[in-house]
Amino acid sequence: MATPSSSLELTPRGRVLAWLAALATGAAWVGGDDNARLAAAMLTAPLVVDFIAKQRRLHHTNVRVGARRTVAGGVYTETLSVEHRGRRALRHCQLHEPRTMRGEPPVLLPTLDPFEPGTVHIQQRSLVRSHVIERVFLLRSDWPLGMFSSSAVVPTQADLITEPARVTLTADVLEAATDADIAPNDRSTLRGPEFVSLREHQLDEDARGVHALRSASVGTLVRRVTRGRMPRTVGVVLDLRRPPGQGRGRGLGRCEWSLGACASLVEALHARGSEVRVQVLATEPELLDIRDQSDLCELMTLLSEVSLSKHHQLAPEQLAATERLLHCYWIAAGGYTTAPEMRLLQGSTTLLGGPE
Repeated sequence: MATPSSSLELTPRGRVLAWLAALATGAAWVGGDDNARLAAAMLTAPLVVDFIAKQRRLHHTNVRVGARRTVAGGVYTETLSVEHRGRRALRHCQLHEPRTMRGEPPVLLPTLDPFEPGTVHIQQRSLVRSHVIERVFLLRSDWPLGMFSSSAVVPTQADLITEPARVTLTADVLEAATDADIAPNDRSTLRGPEFVSLREHQLDEDARGVHALRSASVGTLVRRVTRGRMPRTVGVVLDLRRPPGQGRGRGLGRCEWSLGACASLVEALHARGSEVRVQVLATEPELLDIRDQSDLCELMTLLSEVSLSKHHQLAPEQLAATERLLHCYWIAAGGYTTAPEMRLLQGSTTLLGGPE
């Protein structure tokens, strides 16, 4: 944890006044003119008064904030509890958090009496996918005359989880795991086949899909088109390995899109009633079964922390948890879209490679 500390420096107006006071003092010293002495005294007085009266113990301020979970780029309102533990009241102090207030002006705090906490509501936005356990706030005060500026760095222990920004997935991707005709026993019982439309029946198709009443009315065989059930368990493989020979610093945009696609896909599959088995292929592989909301939060926390890894070969048994599933999504977050391990999956596979 960072150590709280305060510093004192001249403001731009203080620097200008200090230069004028130095010039006037030099003129009075050399020339011995009374008017020069008076000018030097008048220019020096605000600097001395501001230096003596300046608030120097800003780091004795305690900032408390609760745990926060947000999505990259999303705006949220944060509630802070601020308490000053110095001997004097804290006046005209500005608060700023560089991580979540980029481009935003500092917030002016109300006057804080010693050991009397106050509540502040500020609007923030976390732009970078991350998971931090310490938040750092900057305090600054120019009170009373603005010739000197007192500032402090105030850290506080608090979780800030910034999940990947969600992306829009096409209907083809979301429906890739469904069974278009008959839902066998290994499909989810939460969502049955839904009627979509009617079309002409082909002779080589299963006759059990024929709509009898409609076929009799039009005089030709008409078939029901349904949207099938989701499998009980859908696999998602998040491959964070870079292609062979690719160095670090490349493919970061693809990686962020892929992580957002993984988050969006798992949320959609979970909402449709399927259990999702997520296998993360990285330097330290992870395997998560998403059954409820707590599992989903655990996955989003993991996605906020992961990064690309260098290329390495997988042992055949590493895909044992997903290779027998009916359908599996393979997300090539590192850009390795030709991974030979995809051939080990026995069910159907949908590849998501992301933008170039």
